[in-house]
Amino acid sequence: MKKIIFFAASVLFCVFSLVLSSCSDDDDAKQSVAKPVVALAEVGKENSKEAIAGKDLHLEGDLVADGLIARIDVTIAAKDGNKTIVKQSYTEGKYIGVRNTTFHEHLDIPADAAPGAYTVTFVVTDKLGQSTTFTSDLTVKALDKTAPTITFKEVGEDDSHKAVIGQKMHLEVQIEAPHKIAKIEVEFHNTAAGYEHVFTYTDEKYVGETSALFHEHPQIPTDAPAGEYHIHFTVTDAVGNSTTEEAEGIQITKE
Repeated sequence: MKKIIFFAASVLFCVFSLVLSSCSDDDDAKQSVAKPVVALAEVGKENSKEAIAGKDLHLEGDLVADGLIARIDVTIAAKDGNKTIVKQSYTEGKYIGVRNTTFHEHLDIPADAAPGAYTVTFVVTDKLGQSTTFTSDLTVKALDKTAPTITFKEVGEDDSHKAVIGQKMHLEVQIEAPHKIAKIEVEFHNTAAGYEHVFTYTDEKYVGETSALFHEHPQIPTDAPAGEYHIHFTVTDAVGNSTTEEAEGIQITKE
């Protein structure tokens, strides 16, 4: 009988030791792997920390997770805590299972979102269960129905979304501006390479017009790195209203 009791006690002790060892190993693993690092460089266009109800919010920044990204959760809530207007999770796709990535998304702000002060909460969780939270202030403004509107017609020849370094790129955009066009800016941005180049147009054929078809061929600079780009197309009117729309997935190559 004593032998049986002793044996049972020995088994329990071994199991208990294994559990402790496993927990200790897990703790050691977490301690040896740094928590995710979140650096959102842009909340809104050019980090304006502003959004328009009924439009989208530009979010962009670098993420590093030695424990590999398991999920990303983004919420936008009123500062008074009464309402959450955006709740978005990423659990699969290009951001998941990687160590380093650039997060670049556009989240739709509901048209009925009340103007006011909000908080953007951005949480990255790794496969070890470790998480890092980034927060930012955000001001939501009401949509000005008299602000310029922008409609992309063609990005690249035959809307191919392609261009070649050192050569001209076909770009056609319809602009409506009740308060008249004052300035047009076209920004080419390669997030991965940290490169951007802005073309500014204040030509007579656009300035002062309330409706215009933008048809230009900006030349891609010779120092532009090859890769995937997006275009920020911004129109500012004569009373200071500005509207920005974005064209994504543009491939710029060496030849």
